[in-house]
Amino acid sequence: MKSCVALFGGALLLVSAWMFERAYQDARKYFPLQFADELSARYFMQCALFNPAIPWEIRRRVAVASALWMVAFAAFAAVAHLSGYPIIAVLLLLACGFVVANIIWQWRGARQ
Repeated sequence: MKSCVALFGGALLLVSAWMFERAYQDARKYFPLQFADELSARYFMQCALFNPAIPWEIRRRVAVASALWMVAFAAFAAVAHLSGYPIIAVLLLLACGFVVANIIWQWRGARQ
């Protein structure tokens, strides 16, 4: 059971990384010039979910990739809990909570 959940989480993590990278490559052409270098572009991509200058299709891919990432980490937390490592499970769930908090923060900032 644990190995199936771990494989499922790993597959979701890979799909999430692939979707986020595709969205990043497609969104780069909509970034302002000051975010042209690689490091600045990665920073700007963190705020891409609610940026109206980026097309809806790309923002949807970022949202789906974030959701898949959270499900993958929740699967890893379940494996850690089933294996008897509750501290690691809590840390993984805290990472998921950070993603949710970041999305809520961006959402509130976009509505203002």
